[in-house]
Order: sequence, then C-alpha cells, then structure tokens
Amino acid sequence: MPRLSLIIIIIGFAPIFNLEAQDKVRIDEIIILGNQRTKEQVILRELAFQNGDSILIDQFDLLKLKSIQTLTNTSLFNFVEISYSTHSEGNIILVVKVTERWFIWPGIVFSLAETNFNSWWQNKDFDRINYGFFIQDMNFRGRREKVTIELQNGWKRKVGLDYQVPGINKKQTIGAGIKVFYARNRELNYGSFNNERLFFKDQEFIQEEFTFEGKMEFRPRLFNKHRFAIGLSTIIIDDTVNVYNTTYLPIDRNRSQYFYFNYGFKREKRDNIGYPLKGYLFDISLDQDGLGLIHKDDIMMTKGLLTFNLHNHLDGRWYFAQGLKGKYTFFDSNNVPYYFQKGLGYSSAAIRGYELFVIDGQHYLSYKSNIKYQLIKKHTVDLNFGLANKFDKFHYSLFLNAFGDAGYVVDNINASINPLANSWQYAYGLGLDFVAYYDVVIRFEGSINRQGQPGFYIHFKNPI
Repeated sequence: MPRLSLIIIIIGFAPIFNLEAQDKVRIDEIIILGNQRTKEQVILRELAFQNGDSILIDQFDLLKLKSIQTLTNTSLFNFVEISYSTHSEGNIILVVKVTERWFIWPGIVFSLAETNFNSWWQNKDFDRINYGFFIQDMNFRGRREKVTIELQNGWKRKVGLDYQVPGINKKQTIGAGIKVFYARNRELNYGSFNNERLFFKDQEFIQEEFTFEGKMEFRPRLFNKHRFAIGLSTIIIDDTVNVYNTTYLPIDRNRSQYFYFNYGFKREKRDNIGYPLKGYLFDISLDQDGLGLIHKDDIMMTKGLLTFNLHNHLDGRWYFAQGLKGKYTFFDSNNVPYYFQKGLGYSSAAIRGYELFVIDGQHYLSYKSNIKYQLIKKHTVDLNFGLANKFDKFHYSLFLNAFGDAGYVVDNINASINPLANSWQYAYGLGLDFVAYYDVVIRFEGSINRQGQPGFYIHFKNPI
C-alpha cells in the first residue's frame, strides 16, 4: 500500500482524543511528504521538534509555526504544511508536507552594471549591461547544497564558481563553502562628484579582479548562525586610472593584493525572508582587510557592519516595518582608498528617494520605515502546468505602503565635492508592492527627498 494511503487511513480512523485536555503529547513518528529531491534529514534539521520528543500542549502551536518558518526560509519550498493525528492517548504522528521549488536554473545572465535599475534607466547606456550564461543548483544532491557556475560578458567579464554545503557533520550544524572568481572590465567607477558616479572607459581592459575565498558556518540553533570567511583578493588597474584618481587604490598604486577575514553573526527570526511581515533580523559582522601576511600589505582596514530589521503585525491587514543599517571604519578611516569607500546608494545600503545618487564615505547610518496595508491577501491559483508541481500553484499578494527613510554618511576625504555627505538626508513617499512565489517582489514607488526632488522608481526586492 502506498505510504500516502497509509497516512490517510491513520488520520481517518485513529481514535480521537482531546489534545487540549492533556499537559503533554509525545511525537511517535514524523512523516515527510512531497520531498521528491530533498533528503529527509534536511527537512528534519529545520523542525523545532524531533521524533520521540514530549511537548507541552501550550507550546505545540508555537513550535509548529517556528518549523514552518525555518522550512520556508530555506528557499527550497513554495508551500509547507504541518499536521498531526492522534493514534493513542498522549501520542501523535506528525505529517510534514512540502511542495518543492524548481532547483536547477540554467539561463541567461542579464544584469545592469549600476547601483539600481533606476540609475541605469536615466541614461539607458547599453554598454553598461552584463550578459552571459549561468547554471545554478539550489539543492544539489538533495542536501541543500548550492552550486553556481557563471560565465559573464559585457560591462564586466567574469568567470566564477560558488559552492556551499550547509551541513558537513552528522548534526548538520557546521557548513562550508568555497568561492572563486576572476573578472575584468573596460570601464570602472573611479570616483564621484556631486554625488554622481564618475566613469573612465577604454578600449582595453583597465581593471582585473581575482578572489579566492573559503568559508565556514556554525549553526548550533535553528535561528542563530555564525559565519567565518578567509580569502585572498587581488585588484589590478591600468596606470591611466591614477591620472583620474591617485587614491583609487593605495596612493599611486596600480595593484592591491591582500588577505581578508570576516566574522559574522546572524539571528534570523523573520517569517519569510523574501517579504517578511513579522519577526526580526539581527546581523553583525566584522571585516578585516589586510592580515599582515603579505610583505608591505597594500591595505590594512577594519570595519564593522550592523543590520537590524523589525517587522510587526499591527492589526487586521496593517503591518509596520523598520530597519537600521550602519557601517563604521575603525582604523585608517582618513586614508581609505576609493575602492573601499562605498557608503549609501549601493545595493541594500541605500535610502529611497536617492536612487540616482551615491553618498561615498567611511561611516554611515540609515533608517528605513514602512507602514503597509494588504490590499489583496495571499491568494493561491492552480495553474496546472504539469511540471512536477514546481509551478502549478502560484501565490500572490498586493500591499500599499507609505514610507520614510533617513541616512547620514561621514566622509572625511571627499565631502567638499559631494555635498550630500556629512548631513542628514531623508525622503518619504508611497509605494505599491506585488509579491509572488519564488520570492518575487516588484515595487513601484514615488518619493520626495530632502532637496524637494520627486521621483518614481521600480525595485525588485524587499526594502527592509
């Protein structure tokens, strides 16, 4: 008899006992369904309970919710359900049903060599487009191993390999990984003026980068992770770059090579990392560029990074989110080469309303806030594509939000030519967020910044 039929019989014909009337229940068995590729031990690792555990009744729902949360945040499943049946007094069978995502993504590299889509759209410079081929397996061997191979052409030519194994020991508390990439390009951002990036372009390749990195993770608990990385980085530029900026690398140098070390700690308590509505994230890291292992180290710099995001369900369809992000350069902060001076305006270190600007500097602090109303609750549609259930169930939701962001960048080097540094900048506005499966987020936002400049922008990931 198929396993699923047996489970239905167990659930349907088991004696019915009043679970709430008991102080504890014992888990006699945990049954996993829907894992066509994912190994059972990977799923069991994310559960807040184990086979044979005795659980207080008043804690059961909380542990169930935690388990659904951690399984969802693996990014391996579109849907997760946990149910139980009682087959004797005080004993239950847990059934964990998952709907796996599509894991292998061969495809085309198409990305913009800009800080964001809106910055590229302003000029529509098709020379600043990256294209190529990649293949990525998000669940290699069914063990949640992630393998990415990338061949990229265009603005930046790149060859890269990234391999991550989340659990190399029996308890799956220790992970390891390796990253190698080589890149070169004919154009580089050598500085900024009036808080806009300056570029130098040539027919020949003017910058080369090579990085080799080994990394380890230690995850003793479901929500806590320690990460370590050590690597070697080499940057080579054409002598002409020093004509435009003598401090792009260490003064008048066209080559920088250094070992680096990183330690980070993350506590992940958000309900969904793609678009969280409840919970919080705390992430802190310490980066050391230059370890004194190379004669005449080109760089010796220490910086700390902090991220804290908090998400609250206010009432009904109302939600509130706020995020704090900061960077502090501890040593040699007055002599930081431009290559290492990224402040606000890059990737997630940005504030809305300033999408077309960068604020370079050695230290920064930003605050973001959102109040959101769920116009359309999470809705599931059966598409029936027939692709092993990987795309058959599509879910989406829609949020209206009002936001306010603020940020401050300390620049001790180039503030005279970049007026947005060393003063508070802020913006506010309204937005519409479309959220779907596979962590798809499309945001449409209108904003007004401190300078009174209005703007309409499109983004493709959650802001907080």
